[in-house]
Amino acid sequence: MTGSNRTGKKKGRTWRKRKRRICEGDRRPVCQGKDRELIHLQQFMRANGFNGCPLKPTIFPSTGRGAMAARSIKAGEVIIAVPKNLLISCRTVLLSHLGNKLKTWSSRFTCAQVLSLFLLCERNKGQASFWYPYISTLPNSFTTPVYFTEAEVDALSPTLQEKARELKKELLHAFNDLEPFVASMLPELDSKFTFDAFRWAWSVLKTRTLYQEDCRSPYLSNKEPQTSTMVPMLDLINHSPTAKARFGYNVNTSCYEVRVLEPYKKYDQVFISYGFDDNTELMLKFGFFVPRNPKDFIKINLSELLECLPQMDDEERTKKVDLLFDSGLLSNQTCTWNGISWQVISVLQVLARNGIDKDSAPVLFQKSIPPATALLRLCQNAAPTSEEARALQAAGALLERRLKAYETTIEEDSVLLQGTLSPCMELAVGSRREEKRMLLNALEVLTQYQTIN
Repeated sequence: MTGSNRTGKKKGRTWRKRKRRICEGDRRPVCQGKDRELIHLQQFMRANGFNGCPLKPTIFPSTGRGAMAARSIKAGEVIIAVPKNLLISCRTVLLSHLGNKLKTWSSRFTCAQVLSLFLLCERNKGQASFWYPYISTLPNSFTTPVYFTEAEVDALSPTLQEKARELKKELLHAFNDLEPFVASMLPELDSKFTFDAFRWAWSVLKTRTLYQEDCRSPYLSNKEPQTSTMVPMLDLINHSPTAKARFGYNVNTSCYEVRVLEPYKKYDQVFISYGFDDNTELMLKFGFFVPRNPKDFIKINLSELLECLPQMDDEERTKKVDLLFDSGLLSNQTCTWNGISWQVISVLQVLARNGIDKDSAPVLFQKSIPPATALLRLCQNAAPTSEEARALQAAGALLERRLKAYETTIEEDSVLLQGTLSPCMELAVGSRREEKRMLLNALEVLTQYQTIN
């Protein structure tokens, strides 16, 4: 009999939930409360002034390791307050044995270089390091572009490839720059100061850097701000582009604090925003992307727009480009999940329309009307339907051209992702597929608009 067992008793909700989990595959979060290294980290922090937090380290099916609310959390509540003595910053380095060595060296290194070197020195000490409980919880490898092979870089979208190679060059330069110092001043580290070891430390820092007041030390290079800070426990919290939270150093409490601006229920995953919202920055800095990211965008260059409407002589093109720069419409040429931006359409309408220039459109330069608003008004009120249609057709052609520029299709990427790939290759293919999906979605939105109108 359906819904009953052999004794005739009706099976309860717990049995049905367990049965459903077995059938569907258990996708519940797994609390890491018994993880030995994380237990040691929390004990170490409590022994040094940390008062605990309402979060539990947890493995989530969709995001990996993150922070779960151990109880209900109210909007406006400070959920983490890490005292100053548990922060790793340039000040920490300068007060250490390494700092004394740096002060006697003739060259000055950047904040990122000295913090990376500090991590290597402390890891080399093993359990003798004050920071060992924290360092032992750090990942052994990363999926940031500096870990990509050349084939994996080539698999990235064209917009990411050049930037990924620049990051790899930056890392190599930082490593080579430090080698003479390590060989001369840190003999205990010299044999272990390899490129792979430095890449690990550099990646730890780059994926976990938060910001504090500038150190402004004369013993460090002033080529970049001396603000980088690592905050144990806080780096367990994952990113969400829609998270509402504030975090920073509170001079009144001498703690680095996280204050959530939205409530969380018990067992919810707690998020913060890392401050970099689009997928390009997330990939470059942290080695992940957010599927269907509402803050993501793809930049469109003016040269691409001009290629879509080539039926202009050089004089006409120059006049229209000058007009567009003066109007301010070139500030947000993008494609998002909402479609192609109105600025792109407006620019294409200007390029498609005959007779628009500085002399024939004096209304654009009235001080009481923002130039972009005036230019839009002129196009919307005066442009013939045929010219608007040309602009929309050009936008569609632009999107199609972007999609054809990739060496693979969305379908081919999906097949690749079903196979066995390295973590970095999977990320490269997945991120470029996400870009294509955004472009395709924008093309579909544009097609629907053209059909309606």
